[in-house]
Amino acid sequence: MNVNRLDDKDYKIQTLKLALFLGELLIKNGAETYRVEDSVLRICKSRGYTHINCFTTPTVIILSDDKFDGLCFMKTIDIRGINLAKLSLLNSFSRDFVNKVDPDMNEEIEELHRIDKLKGYSSKVIYISTGLASALFAAMIGGNEINIFILTIFTSMLSAYIYDQIMKYSNIIIFSHLIASIVITSSGFILHNLELIHSPTTLIVGSIMPLLPGVAFVKSLRDLISGNLVSGTARFFEVIMILIAIASGVALVLGIGGV
Repeated sequence: MNVNRLDDKDYKIQTLKLALFLGELLIKNGAETYRVEDSVLRICKSRGYTHINCFTTPTVIILSDDKFDGLCFMKTIDIRGINLAKLSLLNSFSRDFVNKVDPDMNEEIEELHRIDKLKGYSSKVIYISTGLASALFAAMIGGNEINIFILTIFTSMLSAYIYDQIMKYSNIIIFSHLIASIVITSSGFILHNLELIHSPTTLIVGSIMPLLPGVAFVKSLRDLISGNLVSGTARFFEVIMILIAIASGVALVLGIGGV
């Protein structure tokens, strides 16, 4: 049976900070809004705090108490991505925490920091996987010649590298997609003009596939369906802006090239 220390304000503050940190990590690693709020509220309710409100968007999470004790915590999220391995660990952490009788909050927060610092696949593995996936998709739509396959791999790897470098300095996801799409389209037409490929279409389409916000689109729909209108609308608008950025990058090169 869980031990509730409802009158211990310091313990309550620790619990809310733990829940806030968990919510932050879930958002940063690609969890849906309803899943974030559910996990955060379960953490609080497991300690007996049933009057907690949680407001979550893709860029901010706010925790507050209905009671008049003045407790309110907010955390802004600047960087978001998708890391299913960390999401699995965070979900396991949430389930384990709820079942604990009297956990040490400092140790639990340290565990969250440990999960946050876990390193995923190396950049080389990610770039190679991105290139292979792009080349295979290009092959599916007709680019099954060996030269197109190989050049699509390198074009996609180059765009992924440039995308990551831009994100390190600007964190502007729209700008990163715009530049990456320009690089891909320019590479396709340069290779075509050098007569290394007979048509740039399959190379361009295949290389652009990793840039498309398919997961973000699905998450926006799930948020809207679950009733999180603010988060769902924000995610959907972000998807539209990314698609516009990709289309603009391609159209810019086509326009300059006179195609």
